[in-house]
Amino acid sequence: MGFIKKLVVLPVAILGMLPTSAQESKKVVFFSAQQMANDIRKAPAGSMGDSAINLIERTPGHAGILARRTKPGKAEVHETQADVLVVLDGGCTLVTGGTVIAGAQTEPGEIRGSGIQGGEEHQLAKGDFIRIPAGVPHWVKKITGNEIVYLAVKYADKDGKD
Repeated sequence: MGFIKKLVVLPVAILGMLPTSAQESKKVVFFSAQQMANDIRKAPAGSMGDSAINLIERTPGHAGILARRTKPGKAEVHETQADVLVVLDGGCTLVTGGTVIAGAQTEPGEIRGSGIQGGEEHQLAKGDFIRIPAGVPHWVKKITGNEIVYLAVKYADKDGKD
């Protein structure tokens, strides 16, 4: 089994452990590694060099997102959701913690800013896993090479301890 196919199993397993609505828990979601690779390459990039595909419906309780970035993003804080990221290809410098610069609420429970002052830098590369609890600022500061492709699983984490 290829590396990408093995990584597809991880988010499915993680999502299977997360609390969801009764309707969502009965829905089986499957994307082959080939389909995800094709879809993410076709997705148009936004102004920040990012493209994303929702693998499952985004709700306040969960989301499964396949993302590709070619440029650094905005700093962000999710007040009630934790992020689990699994890098499928490429890499980046990800900053966690610290203080969001020029942070503003963009929607309920979501803060965005131009960067982070302080914090800890992580060099993410293919195969890496990182969990960012709710309330922790994070920012893709720099792309390593041409891009980073990753799976992001979001789940309710109201106090950052779960």
